[in-house]
Amino acid sequence: MKTLSAYWAFVVGLLFVAAQVIAYYLRFGNWNTISPFSDYLLFFLAGALGGSILIFFLNRQASVTQRWIVLVAFLIASPIALTMMLGGGLLGPLGVLIFPQIPWALFTWFGSLAGRSAANR
Repeated sequence: MKTLSAYWAFVVGLLFVAAQVIAYYLRFGNWNTISPFSDYLLFFLAGALGGSILIFFLNRQASVTQRWIVLVAFLIASPIALTMMLGGGLLGPLGVLIFPQIPWALFTWFGSLAGRSAANR
């Protein structure tokens, strides 16, 4: 099966910057114009790390069905990761980078196991 390029991790990173902007707007009713660029860079890096986890598990799958199961597991974990990314900001940059990786890694790993189990049936 064709492997996915690591460039897709950057797309996931950009999507999570957009998710942070939308979450701020929905919560406070205005755009966050006073946030420094470094905050958005940390959100991008956290999303790109999550995208790297996704690509790692997607490339280990043998069929399209298994890839879909892993992708759905990643998407289920994304709201949790987004919440942990926001909460991780209380612990500083490492909290923003590390906390969201926990649900992404666990859910995609479970999705990988479920995909392999489904393929064996």
